[in-house]
Amino acid sequence: MAANGQAQHEGINVGQSLADARLLSPSLKASDHDPLNDAAALQKLAQWLTRYSPWVSDDLPDGLLMDITGCAHLLGGEATLAEDLMHRLRYFGITSRVAIAGTIGAAWAFARYSTRPLTIVESDKTTQALKPYPVSALRVDAAITARIARVGLKTIGMLIPKPRAPLAARYGKNLMTRLDQALGLKSETLSPITPPPDYRVSANFIEPIQHLDAAEANLDDLITSLTAILEEASVGARRYDLTLYRVDGDVHTVMIRTSALTANKPLIKRLFAEKLKFFAENYDVGFGIDQLVLSAFECERSGQTQSNLTGKNENDRQIALQTLLDRYSNRLGRESVGRFIPQESYIPERSERLVPIADAPKAIPDWRAFLEQIQGDNHLGRPIALLPHPEPITAIAEVPDGPPIVFEWRRLKHRIVCAEGPERIAPEWWARPAKDVEPTRDYYRVEDDEGYRYWLYRQGLYERGENPYWFMHGFFA
Repeated sequence: MAANGQAQHEGINVGQSLADARLLSPSLKASDHDPLNDAAALQKLAQWLTRYSPWVSDDLPDGLLMDITGCAHLLGGEATLAEDLMHRLRYFGITSRVAIAGTIGAAWAFARYSTRPLTIVESDKTTQALKPYPVSALRVDAAITARIARVGLKTIGMLIPKPRAPLAARYGKNLMTRLDQALGLKSETLSPITPPPDYRVSANFIEPIQHLDAAEANLDDLITSLTAILEEASVGARRYDLTLYRVDGDVHTVMIRTSALTANKPLIKRLFAEKLKFFAENYDVGFGIDQLVLSAFECERSGQTQSNLTGKNENDRQIALQTLLDRYSNRLGRESVGRFIPQESYIPERSERLVPIADAPKAIPDWRAFLEQIQGDNHLGRPIALLPHPEPITAIAEVPDGPPIVFEWRRLKHRIVCAEGPERIAPEWWARPAKDVEPTRDYYRVEDDEGYRYWLYRQGLYERGENPYWFMHGFFA
């Protein structure tokens, strides 16, 4: 399936049987072909490659694609970037061949068919540079390559001047598409393995840092640089990622999220400090960290805030509450801190749902208007607290379909002196299968002889021949 340079020097080629290869080189080292682990290793290497550019994609089974537009100057140019990449890959024990070109197809061809370890071709010289390469360098099927070779078209240069329509009719449109993509006549996009950030800054270290405390010290400069860029663009972000690149190729990311757009340096620094405190307990810096990258995601244009005459922000209390919620969310988990928002349902326990703070709507819902909308004008009021789930009780009523006069709940008996109701709530038969439709409920607002008020309901109707049960659902003040 694969052979390194030394094996090929001994006359071993891909496609040979292992027995024939051992005849040529008795000391040959062989390992089982494991495509799943190979793909996982390639994915890990692609993640590490994001140190150079956020636009990285894997090209199975043995390739990686990277868009370095606007990134090369950060390392001193394309040649310097490529040499740094090859040097680091050699340190990992990986033999590589790197090509830089104006199109994905051309770079793919140069990386796999050039005899040089590094090939850099200017965009205006792509066509001329591709001419000597075989047709198989166009990423076409081997069967098509063999058919074209039979008529004497062995190189890309022979293919370029030929009429397109006859070639497409005979060998398929894919051949012409790949040719046009390699020459830059058709566009081709690269899908990154992870969504690229909206903004990012990085710090490189000549000597790898050996302690996470040193990384935290450099993080302050990164936050300052990134927030300055965001403020200049009048935008805020809801997510910040700190990516740590170790010398051995290991990559780890620490993420914080905020429920509102922010470019507030003290807040971002404090959230990262708390997150890194827990992250450090299980993180090993290995041989050191040689690069830190701070990225901003989910960016939007942020509005201006008004200060009063004393210089204080008019929304200081709201900002303080938002900061507290963000700290809890990053410490306990995004799904662990939420708020209730209205949900269209007549059933009390289904008229609200809990969503994470970051996913909650920006506008504060008008609960009073919402309740009046779903309850109508004839409801008896709603309790200030509902039980997580209605709890069964034992009740005695003077008449079968009347309010209870005595009920027992949690082993305590309560005698009712006043009752209002019933308020009838029918089941949502349209939202669930017929077998799961619950019986109709009759709610009563009752007060016992000690002055406590409860919200009870009877589930089921005698008039329909059902066997009703009583439940406790909530409490009034």
